[in-house]
Amino acid sequence: MPLVFGLFPNRSIKRSMPKSFTDLDEREILALAISLEEEDSRIYRDFTERMKEKNPEIASVLQSMYEEESSHHERLAELYQLRFGDHMPLVRRQDVKGFTKRKPIWLNRMLRPRRVIGEVMGMEAETRRFYRDAFNKVKSAEIRKLLGELADAEEDHQDLLVQKWKEKKKSGVPPEEQAPK
Repeated sequence: MPLVFGLFPNRSIKRSMPKSFTDLDEREILALAISLEEEDSRIYRDFTERMKEKNPEIASVLQSMYEEESSHHERLAELYQLRFGDHMPLVRRQDVKGFTKRKPIWLNRMLRPRRVIGEVMGMEAETRRFYRDAFNKVKSAEIRKLLGELADAEEDHQDLLVQKWKEKKKSGVPPEEQAPK
């Protein structure tokens, strides 16, 4: 009997349910934070590449956000290694209850600035909420400090996006490209 997608025949795959956030330990919280920052930075990089030709000012903001998310990833990874060593468990957003399932709009052929800004604002808000909740859950002062700093940075990102979008609107952007309210 042939194998399908590398699976053994006649074996059922039991899918586990997502884990509750309250059941995560500090190690898993940091691993999830690292995963979130990596995913967000990659999405921002994709948006940057797609927007740079027709919307260079938005692409510039997204590029700086990509760089910032990458630095968050590095800070989290360094702290993780100091606290827990080299092995990091694989914990992703889909493995934890309460995260929004993202539609991969970055794969769409046509990307409108309004849609990108809306998606990025949602991503930043969700990540900020995660950092605030994680801050309240962990006991380590060192981890709490970093999570608090990152929550503040996510809020700053949202403020920057709103400011840049207002500047773009003032410069005469067509109504179909205006950001959602």
